[in-house]
Amino acid sequence: MAQIAEAPTKLSQIAYQRFKEALFSRRIPIGATVSQGELAELLEVQTGALREAMQLLEKEGFLTVLPRSGIRIVKPDMSHLKDCFQMRRVLEGEAVRRFAERATMSELADWRARHEAIIELARGGTVESALIARSAEVDQAFHRALLESTRNPLMISAHAHMMEQIGVIRLDNMYMLSSLAIVQTMQEHLAVLAALEAQDPDTAVAAMDAHLARAMHRAMGL
Repeated sequence: MAQIAEAPTKLSQIAYQRFKEALFSRRIPIGATVSQGELAELLEVQTGALREAMQLLEKEGFLTVLPRSGIRIVKPDMSHLKDCFQMRRVLEGEAVRRFAERATMSELADWRARHEAIIELARGGTVESALIARSAEVDQAFHRALLESTRNPLMISAHAHMMEQIGVIRLDNMYMLSSLAIVQTMQEHLAVLAALEAQDPDTAVAAMDAHLARAMHRAMGL
């Protein structure tokens, strides 16, 4: 018996996910212009499924469909970067306040230990690629935990989208993550945690705002 073909919506979801995987693994260069056929071949998907996926990807700002000229992959500019971080500062300021209400001292101690472990790895000369992977895991998990503490699906979804957009910006060669930048990021997180441990949400919010301002400068290559 012949296999029943997957529904178009399912196939378009596969195309959508494969596009993002290819983009973030740098198999699709940011700023490139490709034909629909080339992109379908790269992603190993049918053109019909790709067309459906492209509608959502264009709405999310990952590509632009150029009439009779192909598909241009996004290359975010400085204005877009600033907009993303402004949105993060709004969302994460509120998230820190909710986290302050709900996090236990045990949870805060666990987060402190995870950050301090990354700093020790950085200062101990851990191989750069391994350090970047470990630090990114802690960094993303910490910010995600803050947003999840809001228990607000709209805020969580908006923040996830901002993080993806910033992830695209970081694909640019101008963004170079060094051991020093990793230590700075972890120390800025620790300042937020110290204020939370002191049960001082206002100082925690201010520390997060300062962290995001510095993170934006790092993303700009400053």
